Amino acid sequence: MDIRERNRKNVLSRWEKHHKKEKEFIEKNKFSTSHLKARLCGFLAGDGNILVSGKGKNKHNTIRFFPDDKSLIESFEEAVQKVYNQKIKIKEARNHFIVTVDSKSLVEDLLSISKFGIYTWEIPKMLNSLTTKTEWLRAFFDCEAHVNQRYIRIQSVNRKGLLEVKKLLTEFQVQSKLYEYSPKNPKHHKVYILNISKKEDRKRYAALIGFNHNIKLKKLDETLLTNATIA
Repeated sequence: MDIRERNRKNVLSRWEKHHKKEKEFIEKNKFSTSHLKARLCGFLAGDGNILVSGKGKNKHNTIRFFPDDKSLIESFEEAVQKVYNQKIKIKEARNHFIVTVDSKSLVEDLLSISKFGIYTWEIPKMLNSLTTKTEWLRAFFDCEAHVNQRYIRIQSVNRKGLLEVKKLLTEFQVQSKLYEYSPKNPKHHKVYILNISKKEDRKRYAALIGFNHNIKLKKLDETLLTNATIA
């Protein structure tokens, strides 16, 4: 065996040991951190993606998150650190941040419990408690919700995903309505809109779910002080 081949095998051996240690950490803490994993899934369903590139043992595994407020970085970082013992990288863009984590173990674990992507995101099957459901909804609405005096609104091209959100909201006695909009350009996908309109439902959302997003949380609190409401 030449020196180059021996060095290659040594590197692979060290990487496999490191990967095994990461998996053991995830398994050891999976019950105590399930709510934080739900939070990560909500963030990535809303404003993130998972990239797997390359072939074989040379695959590169990355998650990316694009928050528009620093308060979301803090929530995201806490979850990544406590669930996966990983560090995030932060880059500031023009009107948002780019947060990345490179980890095969993290990517494999997240893909084992949920789907991600603009058209395919879903509510993960591991949401089996009120706490995990709250964390997922809060994180997803942090990314996707628009708040004004008349409604809390989510827009998406993923009808199936929004129907899952609508159903999950009813577990908190928060009622919502689903609408659809067909763009004039036939090449564009149909857009689906989920509205929480009635003031009592928005109050219930604020009390039971809320936001990590400081600006949206403040705006919701302010709107609930008014008398604006629609059917």
